[in-house]
Amino acid sequence: VRVIVLTGAGDKAFSAGADISEFGEYRSTPKQRALYSEYEHATTSSLRNSPKFVIARIDGVCVGGGAEVALDCDIQIASDRSRFAITPARIGLGYPVADVSRLVQNLGPRNAKEILASGRYYTAEEAKAIGWINLVVPADELDEFVKDYAARIAQNAPLSVAAAKITVNELIKNPDDRDIAACDAAVEACYLSNDYVEGQKAFGEKRPPEFKGQ
Repeated sequence: VRVIVLTGAGDKAFSAGADISEFGEYRSTPKQRALYSEYEHATTSSLRNSPKFVIARIDGVCVGGGAEVALDCDIQIASDRSRFAITPARIGLGYPVADVSRLVQNLGPRNAKEILASGRYYTAEEAKAIGWINLVVPADELDEFVKDYAARIAQNAPLSVAAAKITVNELIKNPDDRDIAACDAAVEACYLSNDYVEGQKAFGEKRPPEFKGQ
């Protein structure tokens, strides 16, 4: 496995977010909210820290925690009928600082403020314009487009793709929290790999390389 595609079931939603009817039971106390956030962040961090490249295939609504899950994927590809929103202001909730931080980090402070204060739905094109998603394609072309896009990434050298993901993920952290040694090690692994030899050889022979991830 070189690329993971994350998608919702059917064409109604990538994710409609948390079940608001359960908030009273599971998010009433500070302890419950902390536990809920812990589980939520474990899910999103597993995508962010996965050694594999993760594509969010979005078709339909993408709301609340689902919109955060999409943000934590490496690339977001949405159908033109998709809509995006984060709506705590519409039900009287405050948004946790860790979640707001990711919004600010990915979309900037002005866009984060508008998203949270308005609670409005963004069209796919609007979401693309502010960097919420990467690409918008017609709904009837989404599956084929995502399949081809994933195949294109999978054809590249796995160690190079992994090094790019590791380095970008570290550079968006606070400077004191960055693991530059991990970045350097990932790049060095590329230089020492058989794939690096294969890439140069294939270039000279004018043929597609056959990368093994080694």
